[in-house]
Amino acid sequence: MMTRSSSSVLSLLLLGSVSADAFSVHAHKVQNECRRMRSSSSSSVGASASSTQQLGTACSDREGGGSGGEAPLKFAIIGHNIAYSVSPAMHNAAYESLNMPHSYRLIDEESVDDIVSSAFWSDDDFRGISVTIPHKQSIMPHLDELSDAAETIGAVNTVIVDKSADGDIGEEGRTLRGDNTDWIGIYNPLKSRLGGDVKGGAALILGAGGTARAAAYAAAQLGLERMYYNRTPSKAQELADAFGGIVVTDLSGPSSGDSSDGKTLGDVCKELDTTVRVVLSTLPAAAGFELPEWLAANKSTIVFDVNYKPYWTPLLRQAEAAGLDVVRGSEMLWEQGARQFELWLQQDAPYEVMKKVVLENCLPKDDD
Repeated sequence: MMTRSSSSVLSLLLLGSVSADAFSVHAHKVQNECRRMRSSSSSSVGASASSTQQLGTACSDREGGGSGGEAPLKFAIIGHNIAYSVSPAMHNAAYESLNMPHSYRLIDEESVDDIVSSAFWSDDDFRGISVTIPHKQSIMPHLDELSDAAETIGAVNTVIVDKSADGDIGEEGRTLRGDNTDWIGIYNPLKSRLGGDVKGGAALILGAGGTARAAAYAAAQLGLERMYYNRTPSKAQELADAFGGIVVTDLSGPSSGDSSDGKTLGDVCKELDTTVRVVLSTLPAAAGFELPEWLAANKSTIVFDVNYKPYWTPLLRQAEAAGLDVVRGSEMLWEQGARQFELWLQQDAPYEVMKKVVLENCLPKDDD
């Protein structure tokens, strides 16, 4: 049975008597009420089919996408040579599943200047973008604010267009906020696997680019020690300086102690009385990287490869064959994408829908 307050909200929704300004102010409250009403009406023995149908239609309209809903908003992913991106399929499926009229497109431009001078960038309905290579740093000067994560990582993969009255207002009556959800895409899968069991554990981070910075940030948030390995040690040292940790130049196991080439990864682990719990590879799949045998033999190691295409990299094949727990870049993709959805639209993302679309696009076909 509906409560008096629920009935009042439903009446307002059905009659369309909530003004545009009032609805904007109370949108989040109404959305929560709709969710609660759906739950109670679906489980109530006395709920009639007609009232349930009216409720679904009214809430759908007010939450977005119905005949009385909000105007279509525009989102996109920007980058260069990104025809492979699964993000448009993932985000558009999310909007469709919630009956939202929004759209998400792919914008492939070599220069970020061409993007920020485009009609899309100045469109009144533009509300956000995903940012990928090579624009994660070059987009930053064009933004009004940065989140703590984006500032610390030194890269932006998410831009939120804020047209509210709160905060500093930038050009065209809006504030462009830069954030980074890449680290969330790394943090969430590892947190679910590690739980609270990170005492004495370390993360070995392979590579030294922008994603490696997000990996280092995520590892620090998880409470893992950080170790860095890159073919250019000076680049790895930049990560150690920024996020703390140690650079290793040799991934061999413990040495005899008389090596003239310095400490190996095994030496460092022994010295710090730690083990590598997570291997975070941000290397391109084409690098063909594989773990040294002694490290692959540790069954408690989690191997995280940020590549989501191809589905199998040499590292992942090796880890799977060794019986190690693996995390693919596809999981990182839907985790960070779900967070982007929430930042843009201020409501829960349809997580399972986004996950399903990513897997459909990333799983190898039978004839591959």
